[in-house]
Amino acid sequence: MLLQRTLGRTGLNVSVLSMGSGGFNKLGQTSVPPLTEPQMRDLVHRVFDLGINLFDTSPGYDNSELILGKALKRLPRDRFFVSTRVSLSETDENGSPVLMTSEQIVASIESSLHRLRLDTIDIALIAASELADFDYMINQQIPVLNQLCQEGKIRFLGSSETAATDGNHSWLRAALPSGKLDVIMIAHNMLNQSAQRSIFPHCHDHNIGVMNIYSVRNIFKNPNRMTDTIGQLQEKGLLDTAIQQDAPFDWLLDDPEIDTLIEAAYRYVVYTEGVTTAVCSAVSPDKVAQNIRSIAKGPLSRAHTDRIREIFGHLSEPVGN
Repeated sequence: MLLQRTLGRTGLNVSVLSMGSGGFNKLGQTSVPPLTEPQMRDLVHRVFDLGINLFDTSPGYDNSELILGKALKRLPRDRFFVSTRVSLSETDENGSPVLMTSEQIVASIESSLHRLRLDTIDIALIAASELADFDYMINQQIPVLNQLCQEGKIRFLGSSETAATDGNHSWLRAALPSGKLDVIMIAHNMLNQSAQRSIFPHCHDHNIGVMNIYSVRNIFKNPNRMTDTIGQLQEKGLLDTAIQQDAPFDWLLDDPEIDTLIEAAYRYVVYTEGVTTAVCSAVSPDKVAQNIRSIAKGPLSRAHTDRIREIFGHLSEPVGN
């Protein structure tokens, strides 16, 4: 049975592994080869049968909301939860941010509800934007979302971050003290542990749920990606050059209780204090089942986690994609 945890002050009991519909695969829409829509719906049903009850999506993930909505329609509504994004700004043709109006924010939520075939979105995650617009968002735009919560169209409000560029979590560090967020979505893994210093203590103190992304992604699956990343960090003077670029975690895999680096990555993240659930974007039910079996092994040893933090714990770079 897949473990469940309470997602902070939302009170929602969610599986420690949740299902993402973004990343490189977008629920199978952009995987190689791509899945057919019936295969994508079957994937949702099979991971639900494995114990996953939280499904994350976004209007920006191609047709993920629409496909997920069709799949979830066949499942009992009281046994799953859905999170999706709401953008408070968009980019114009010059690459400059343009703030969304109240009408556009409401229309975005209404469109997501329609595509997902739901009456209520369990968690609406603000898509991170420019810090320069932060005060306007907090004072003018979040009240629009609060009104949608009062109307029952949203249950809880949270925020994601720009994980590919915001390695030190500046957006969330600014947003969390506002007290407006029930949930956050954050990039945290064995190579960027900075959330343990700057974000998780606040979430613990204020009972805020944490959805972990970038737990594995390409860097822990693709040896070439790992080699390149370690090399880049060494060139910046951020890592000891004695670390082998092509084998920075081989010492971890010497442990007979750890089968793969992917397993180690999930076990590290899921059992880090502060993390509620890790979002997985695998599009193979067998891979999802393997991830669940890995998590069931429990946390990595204290010696392993201490060494991981000793070597990489100082980093706050946007790595892991």
